[in-house]
Amino acid sequence: MIVLAYAILGIFFGIQLFSLVSILLQTPAVLQKRTHFPQVSILLAARNEEKLIIRNLEAIEKLNYPKEYLEVLIGNDASTDNTSALIAEFIQDKPHFKLFQIDKTVGKGRGKANVLGQLAHEANGEFYFITDVDVKLPANWILGLLQEFTDGVGLVSGTTKCERAGLFATLQGIDWLHFMGYIKAFANAGIGCTSVGNNMAVRAEAYWQTGGYEEIDFSITEDYKLFKEVTGRGWQWRTTMREETLGLAWYIPNVKEMLHQRKRWLIGARELPLNWKFMLVLYGLFIPALCYVFWVNAQLAMALWFSKFLIQCFFIIFLSLAVHRRPFRFSYLILYEFYVLLNTAATAVFYALPIQSVWKGRAYNAAYIGDEK
Repeated sequence: MIVLAYAILGIFFGIQLFSLVSILLQTPAVLQKRTHFPQVSILLAARNEEKLIIRNLEAIEKLNYPKEYLEVLIGNDASTDNTSALIAEFIQDKPHFKLFQIDKTVGKGRGKANVLGQLAHEANGEFYFITDVDVKLPANWILGLLQEFTDGVGLVSGTTKCERAGLFATLQGIDWLHFMGYIKAFANAGIGCTSVGNNMAVRAEAYWQTGGYEEIDFSITEDYKLFKEVTGRGWQWRTTMREETLGLAWYIPNVKEMLHQRKRWLIGARELPLNWKFMLVLYGLFIPALCYVFWVNAQLAMALWFSKFLIQCFFIIFLSLAVHRRPFRFSYLILYEFYVLLNTAATAVFYALPIQSVWKGRAYNAAYIGDEK
């Protein structure tokens, strides 16, 4: 057992160091001045978002892109609150915004995938930009992602982190940036994982080669399914981590909602490629392996834990610098170490419990996923 524990820790540290070096060696991209502006369609699914919809729409309205080449298609997904009325009021004097009432399911699409699939049929753009209502976009978002679409590139993802607020929100922000850092680090080495569903763009040609979301087998993580289908048809992909493509997501307000969000992600993670499943398992085994080493050699175990913490701190600091954000205070990084431990344990327990995944008032149970209405 001790050999297995050392092997787990060795691989874990190898991945940590590889990721840190990968981020350190990347060349910062410079936003290029454009002379050609292709037609772009933003596809936005909205369900029960009355608290955040205006924040999102105001950011979209301020995007630095010619209005004559931009359309914003919003799908109201059977909201039971005031979302639809707020959207209608906001866009009444903005002809490039259009609101659609999504009241049926088409093909295999469910939830957000169903909305995006129907909006795509209304889109006229050469590129479809996809985000979530709880994300505030930077002014150069379209320009930043569009720059990555060289010949043969079908899909591009940006980076998202939580907005800074109180302690709980800040810890979520560190966690998001930390996870996004691994996606970018592996992307720098040509190892793909997924697209980022609240901050991504897909070439219309590549999207329609998949048949659209109505033809793609449903998954709670619809972004990964699209990534898999697009890349499976030979299209290249890009992941960018820079100021121009950094989305600021609204934080989860309480532990209960966070656990439902994490359970939803883990359900979707069943479909991830083997290398990323291995990563998730490896991170889950770090503490058990460290505890076993502690039982054999306490000083060594503490030294390993401290080393992991230091590498993690440097990684997060350099990720902050990559997106031109002020690094988190060291006290927050200390608290984050314990936040990760508690969050991982709580998520594992909640995932194992026979509780259905509920997100934005919709239960993603077997009956809903399998219903062909």
